[in-house]
Amino acid sequence: METSFANSLRGQILLAMPAMGDPRFARSVILLTAHDDEGATGFILNQPAEGIILGDILKNLPPTVADAGLKNLPIFIGGPVQLDNGFVLHTPDYKSGDNTFAPDVPVKMCRSMEILNDAACGRGPEKMRFLIGYSGWGAGQLEDELQDNAWLIAPCHTDTLFTSEPHRLYGDYIARLGIDIASLSQEGGEA
Repeated sequence: METSFANSLRGQILLAMPAMGDPRFARSVILLTAHDDEGATGFILNQPAEGIILGDILKNLPPTVADAGLKNLPIFIGGPVQLDNGFVLHTPDYKSGDNTFAPDVPVKMCRSMEILNDAACGRGPEKMRFLIGYSGWGAGQLEDELQDNAWLIAPCHTDTLFTSEPHRLYGDYIARLGIDIASLSQEGGEA
């Protein structure tokens, strides 16, 4: 059962501030998929795993999947937690049995090989992204980081989530906010 959490950021985007102290999150665009009083989870959307494709991490792909060219799809780093686990984020047009996201999250998730078979046969989602790992925060941790100005919060624009130019995603979100990122203060405080 989901805990009531009045200030949930679930379904929103986190943008790393320029002085982000953790290099794993530098210029990160993170879709928050869960956020409640127990913590938060999400996936970095703009960090391709350089030189790693699906065929590199899934060695025994069914022939239909390999022959459809899916073995050449890039892998993205979803975050530093559980890098040995794979996830497929996809558009909601594909109905998978293992989606665990709340209805207000604009994407779905699948961890089954069935999505690859369906995609190879033309029955998969319109768009999908393969990720290893995820981003996670313990209770109150994200709130503390927000107070310390580590992140900006932005509304999610579903048209950008599966962009073919992930290196532009951070700048595109900053531009949509109308912010000159160079002029932002790194000092936290209370109003």
